[in-house]
Amino acid sequence: MKQSVRFTARLAVVLLIFAVLFSYAMFQGGFVSWFLFYSFLPLLLYMVGLTFYRMDNWEIERRLSKRVTTAGETIYVDVHITRSFPYPLYYCVIEEYFPESLMKRDTHFDKYQNMGKPDDLNKPRRMRKAAFPWFKRTIRYQYEIEEIPRGEHHLEALRVKTGDFFGFITKEVVHQLDNKIIAFPYKRPVKLKERAYSFEQGVSPSFKLNEKNTNVVSGVREYVPGDRFAWIDWKTTAKSNQMMTKEFEQEKSVDMLIILNAVYEENMHPLSFEGSVEFSASLLEEIYNRSSQLAFMTLGEGKRYFPFQQDHAYKDMIQQHLAQVRPVGQTPFAKQLGRELSQNLTGMLLLIVSHHLDTQMFTSLTRLAQKSKRVVFFYVKPRSQMEFQDHKLVKQLVNNGIVVNVISEEELIQQEFEVNT
Repeated sequence: MKQSVRFTARLAVVLLIFAVLFSYAMFQGGFVSWFLFYSFLPLLLYMVGLTFYRMDNWEIERRLSKRVTTAGETIYVDVHITRSFPYPLYYCVIEEYFPESLMKRDTHFDKYQNMGKPDDLNKPRRMRKAAFPWFKRTIRYQYEIEEIPRGEHHLEALRVKTGDFFGFITKEVVHQLDNKIIAFPYKRPVKLKERAYSFEQGVSPSFKLNEKNTNVVSGVREYVPGDRFAWIDWKTTAKSNQMMTKEFEQEKSVDMLIILNAVYEENMHPLSFEGSVEFSASLLEEIYNRSSQLAFMTLGEGKRYFPFQQDHAYKDMIQQHLAQVRPVGQTPFAKQLGRELSQNLTGMLLLIVSHHLDTQMFTSLTRLAQKSKRVVFFYVKPRSQMEFQDHKLVKQLVNNGIVVNVISEEELIQQEFEVNT
């Protein structure tokens, strides 16, 4: 209906101009009047042709330099337009419709330089390109999308506009093109001052990931060339009259679980949550490379749990989830954490990353510390927003045997995280 009204209006404008010029020539008479009429007649015919010219059958393709990237990177976009009939066009303007998710920018760790002004990261994006194709069948546009923020972004539409020389006739068509961009969170190396590891026997966990345990003897066996001289069991060798070597118990990996707080809080700092996601991704990468038994969970609007697995598909699933996760949900994180405590969090090493801390969370973390091997809490918040209550709760958590790492601007702007476990 709207297209029909626009077509009728354009045709009416052309007919009106033709009627005015023809009437002027008829009533005025003379060489000048008819000269103006005949001189403008080709333009009128061009405007009539442009009115009936179809743009909805153009073949438009948007090509991205890459569909999967890291937050803060740049993507190059090529737009190819192919039209079947080379009707002469004086100009052609293409405009990109950017989604709301792209109206921010990501500058890697530089964005944490001034966490007090998160609005500085807002970036209204607009892309309009003009060309003068005339009789060309193929039109090409190129542009860049810089400093892409973390998330899943959909480029869904392109608007193409053209018109005549004087602007009497303008035509535009919106072409639906769906191109998806996934920007994974920016990751940095993580230096763990202590590393989680436990023995098959023993009450408390040790904190080394990759060292071999040679202190717990599980038995003896025959000597094999290559065994250390210090491993020889001389008493058993004397009794059996055969060279015997001590056999040490093989260590086992710790069952580790990283939990990310993805619950929306009323007074939360947007960059605190971004820092939590980036740190979680970096921590996952570090521990994954150490081949530890690692699981990951986010608690927000719903629970997302990724069990122990060691393959690239599992890793990609976690990265895609971290690219899409947003702080949502009304159920408090402390309540969800307490619910998980009664199910499957006992006897594990828990690494909890959160942008929020209150008395309810303090209670849940304390209960977790009583039933888990160890609880490490990473609190991501700007120093300027740390209140007396925050410092008090952090001190109480430490007194209850919980390892607490406060990650603020000073840590977030570094090229490497350094934390205690």
